[in-house]
Parts: sequence; C-alpha cells; structure tokens
Amino acid sequence: MRAGLNVLKYIAVFIMTVAAAAALLVAAALIPRDAIRNNMTESAEFLKDGELFGEKIKGVDGSKIDRYADSILLGIAYQYDSGHPLESVMKSAYYYTEYQNENVNLYDAVTGGYEANQQYMRYWHGSIAVVRPLMMFFNIQQIYIINAVIIAGLIAWLMVILIRNKAYLPAVAAVCGLILTSSWYVPMSLEYTWTYIIMLFASCIGTFRAFKGNMRDTGLFFMITGMITSYMDFLTTETLTLLVPLLLIIWIDIRNEGHADVKKILKSVLFWSIGYIGMWLMKWGLAAVILRENVMPYITGHVRERLGGDIGIAPWRYYVGAVTRNIRHLFPWEYGPAGIAGGVFIILGAIYTGYVYKRKNINKCNIYIYLILAIIPYIRYIVLHNHSYVHSFFTYRAQMATIMAVVLIVGETAGFRHNT
Repeated sequence: MRAGLNVLKYIAVFIMTVAAAAALLVAAALIPRDAIRNNMTESAEFLKDGELFGEKIKGVDGSKIDRYADSILLGIAYQYDSGHPLESVMKSAYYYTEYQNENVNLYDAVTGGYEANQQYMRYWHGSIAVVRPLMMFFNIQQIYIINAVIIAGLIAWLMVILIRNKAYLPAVAAVCGLILTSSWYVPMSLEYTWTYIIMLFASCIGTFRAFKGNMRDTGLFFMITGMITSYMDFLTTETLTLLVPLLLIIWIDIRNEGHADVKKILKSVLFWSIGYIGMWLMKWGLAAVILRENVMPYITGHVRERLGGDIGIAPWRYYVGAVTRNIRHLFPWEYGPAGIAGGVFIILGAIYTGYVYKRKNINKCNIYIYLILAIIPYIRYIVLHNHSYVHSFFTYRAQMATIMAVVLIVGETAGFRHNT
C-alpha cells in the first residue's frame, strides 16, 4: 500500500512539474514582442559584433565562449508568437539562413522583421522562461552580469553551509572543481550557465537537508533536479546536476554513518535519470500532439548526430579524442609550459598526500563508489563522442565532479573525513 502511494506521489510530482514547466514557457511567449524589442536589438548588435566562438585567452580553448548557442536561444525567444503561444513554444523556431552565421541571422530577424523558418523542437529551451521576461528590462550583457552574481551567491551559500558544518574537505573539493574547470568563464555564455545554477542550488538544498538529517525524499529530489536540467540545458554539462550534489551528500553520510548508503545512491541516480530522460520524452510527445506532426525524424536525426557524426577521422581517434580533448582543457594544462608544470604539480601533490598520510583500515567500498561516480563524465564523453569531441571546449566542465571525487578519495585515504 505504502509503495503504491509513493509511486502515485512520484507520478503526480512528475506531471505537475511538466505542466508547470510548459506553463512558464507559455507565459513567457505571451509577452508581446514589442516589449522585448529594444533590449533584443541591443543584444543582437552585441552578438553580431563579436565572435561566435571567441577565446578570452588566445590559444586556450577552455576559455572559449559560445555565442552561437546564445544567438539561437535569443532567436527562438524573439520569435515566440503571443498569438499562438503553445504552438510556438513546442516548435521553438528561429530565423535561419545557410550563408550567414547565427549571430547575423539573429540581427537580421530582429532589425529586418524576418520570421522564423527553422524548427528546434528537440529541446525544451526552458531558459527562455527566464530570458524572455528579463529581456523586458535588460540586454544580454546585463543578463550575463546577473547570472554571474547569482552563481557567485550560490557558491558563497554552499561554502557557508559546508564550513558551518565543519565539512572542510568537500568545501576544498568543490573549490578545486570550480577552479580546474575554469568556472569564471561560465557566466559569459547563457548556454554554460544553467547547469551551474541548477548544480549549485541543488547542492545547497541537498547538503542543508543532509546535515539536518532530512533527506527522506532523495529520489524525488533528484527526479525534480533531472527534470529541471533537461528543461533548461542545451546538452552541455548535464551530469553535474546529479554528481556534484550526490558526492556532497555521500560525504555527509560517510561522516555520519562511517559508510556510504548504496541504496540511496542507486535511488538518486535512477530517479535523476528518470526525470532527465522523461522530461525529454515529454517534450517530444507534447510537440507531436500539439503540432499534429511526426517529430521522430527530427529526434532520430538529433540522436544520430550526437552519438555518431563524421568529421573525417578514424573511429578510434574519435573515441579517444572525445576523452583526451576534454581532459586537455582543464586548468592549467593549456597555459603553456608553466601550466603543464602546474598540472603535474597538482597530480603529484594529490598522490603524495594520499600516499604519505595513508591511514589504516581504509573503507574500500567508499573509494570504489567515488571512483565509479568519477568516471561517469568519461562514459558520457564516449557515448556522445561526436558531441563531446566537437564541443569539448565546454563539455570539459563536467569533470568538476571527477575532480571533486578525486579530492574526496584522497581525503578518505588520508583519513581527513573524520575531522574535516
């Protein structure tokens, strides 16, 4: 009886979340185009005058800012039709030409009145529920600043929660993860921002509840997190929203109980996956019903492109490169000889700490759990090898979870978890 009620609760929450997510986008679509025109024009001019994939530091791919995706996102947001809000939300169309870059297409659409001619229905584009209302008051440069303040505030909140609870090791792990993935570039692109905000907010809520001993609805918590990730993200660093909060919760459980709660971990991973994949499926299903058309050709083409694709290299180089290119972008490897020396020093320092301060009676199960979670980003890179190879300049940030797991493994080996 109780199990049946839990299933019904999960289904009800899933349906309500989908309904709320769709309603927010419809509400955003109801905003008249004239209300956002001025700030959209300023934003289009800014994007047109800049590079689509410009490096903040020359020769450092990890500093590359993706304005291509931002141009498409604003193009979709601008083309929402307040007269047919639900249909335009499902279609997610924008103005496209083959002979111009997307930033120029956006500018022409906004200033020249060109209508949408290209669908992008495979994603929810849920961030438009945030961006379109903000465009009534701010241009994209100002929104970048707002996002930077939000991310900085969430990081500060997380650090306060951890330090107040004397969780110094996971605080160090999180800081190391943020630094080695060059997180200071994240607010400079809308595309990069959403998973970081979700990850940090989920980490704050998850750790706060875990320290209070109130994580009974772990599955529900991670299901909602997975759904919001699918709703907001543009397929960038989606695994962060699962792994970073989960690693922090695991560490708290180990400190409190002496071992990780395997059942809780499996439940968290399962329900995050259900939420994430289920939200994708709901978008495709709703689009098919509302638009009365077969969306499967769009979807299968998208899946084939992300899983396969062809850029003219041998398959083995594709798979290997999908991993090595992402590793190479970690700070400070791309910063010349000094960066390489710094990277080697970090690795040797971790090995030295784990070896010299190695304690007796290590709980190998805890280490194995951290290791399994640490390799999930690399499994993702291999499965989505085309996407991970081509877009490694931002997918590399998924390794924040790997870095955190390594720091926690060193702490577990050295016995830091007891007092830190």
